[in-house]
Amino acid sequence: MELTDQLGKEIIRRLSLYIDVAINLMDPTGKIVASTDTARINQIHGGAQRVIETLEAQQITKEISNQYSNTKPGVNLPIFHRGELAGVVGLTGNPDQVFQAAGMTQASVEIALEQLYIQKQSFYQERQWNHWFHRLISNEETEDLEKEARYSLRADLKKAWQVLVFQTHSPFDFAESLRTQAEQLKVSPLFILPFQENSVVMPLPFQEHLPPIKTDGPAAVGEPGYSAKGIYTSFQQATQTLDIAGKAGKIIYSGSLKMERLLSSIPKDTYTEITEPYANRLNQLEAAYLETLHSFFNNALKMNRTADDLHVHRNTLHYRLDQVHKKVGLDARNFKDAIILQAILVNR
Repeated sequence: MELTDQLGKEIIRRLSLYIDVAINLMDPTGKIVASTDTARINQIHGGAQRVIETLEAQQITKEISNQYSNTKPGVNLPIFHRGELAGVVGLTGNPDQVFQAAGMTQASVEIALEQLYIQKQSFYQERQWNHWFHRLISNEETEDLEKEARYSLRADLKKAWQVLVFQTHSPFDFAESLRTQAEQLKVSPLFILPFQENSVVMPLPFQEHLPPIKTDGPAAVGEPGYSAKGIYTSFQQATQTLDIAGKAGKIIYSGSLKMERLLSSIPKDTYTEITEPYANRLNQLEAAYLETLHSFFNNALKMNRTADDLHVHRNTLHYRLDQVHKKVGLDARNFKDAIILQAILVNR
């Protein structure tokens, strides 16, 4: 990376608040791209050209300053980025008095260049992964995608992955939060991508125990799957799980909702044909009856456990289930009727 006008001006603006001497920043040709003395911008700095030739620091005293064009007494130092000359920084004044400040300025500019480089690389890589992921979920040939991941993105997919999907109102901010958490937890996601308008996707190498990732919104994790095809399947599972049972602040495992996922996958025409008469009646019930059904199914149709869960007498529970049977036409205590009721509740 080289010093540019825009970057140079921002660096000068910030450093001039702390360094009370004139500062010049030159590009690799010796042209002044930014300066506390704006009249010098775009001039060729003779002292900088000497630094470019030798790649060494140069101290210019008053006695020799007239040997170089557009040069005043001071210190000029080369700026390097990843082994390449990126420009020159110059501070005006007595060389002995400004040398330390010049060194600090040199270091500050080199750090800024490296940070900007990392940000650009990260942005470019995120765009590549974003394009790759959209092709994956569009059912593109996984063998080609695996080769691209290996050779272009430097990622080996030949392992088991679990995909986490998070719902959030601020996907870009939350993606940044996840990157910080991943670094702190010492986990290495394949990528962390804002997805659509309100989601973030993060494939993780499979572990027996999921890291304690914090989320304020609903989140789900798919089952482990191998390579690109496994990532695709795990993503679909996590997305479906969120649609069924997403709860704020909690990560739900798709493996815990297999029955619910199965029921939610019934073809729409078949589902409507079978459930519509019952669903219309069920939707007219009071909330207490719906709460009773949810608890009854969550407690594996066990009467005592359900009564305890609802904090009601067993007779009260029987009464509520009788009322559901009477008003809806389905008896939750009957296995086949229970399946239809579950399907309606899952797809509400």
